[in-house]
Amino acid sequence: MRRRVVQGAGVKQVPHHDLAAFKASFARDKGITVSARQSALALGMGLADVAAAIARLDPAHFYKSMVSHSDCRRWQDVYHLPHGSLIIYVKFIDDTLTEFLLLSFKEK
Repeated sequence: MRRRVVQGAGVKQVPHHDLAAFKASFARDKGITVSARQSALALGMGLADVAAAIARLDPAHFYKSMVSHSDCRRWQDVYHLPHGSLIIYVKFIDDTLTEFLLLSFKEK
């Protein structure tokens, strides 16, 4: 059965997750997907560089919250982080193994 996607449904303009909690969780656990790690490496950034960038995230960098494609009950927060001449697309979600999981870390 295919679900119909309604434009604007599942997106909100306020963060769903506590940014400070995500930053603390990432500093402690380094929960990151293989895809996000590969994207960071493509930008010339190792895990320590990603951690330093995440530590610089600020509420002003917030872009949107959106539901997960695989589970509409789970929210993902998206931030646009200035990094030199780039804007990095940062997306994370709450997780069961680590408190949060970094899903995307790539050039916007």
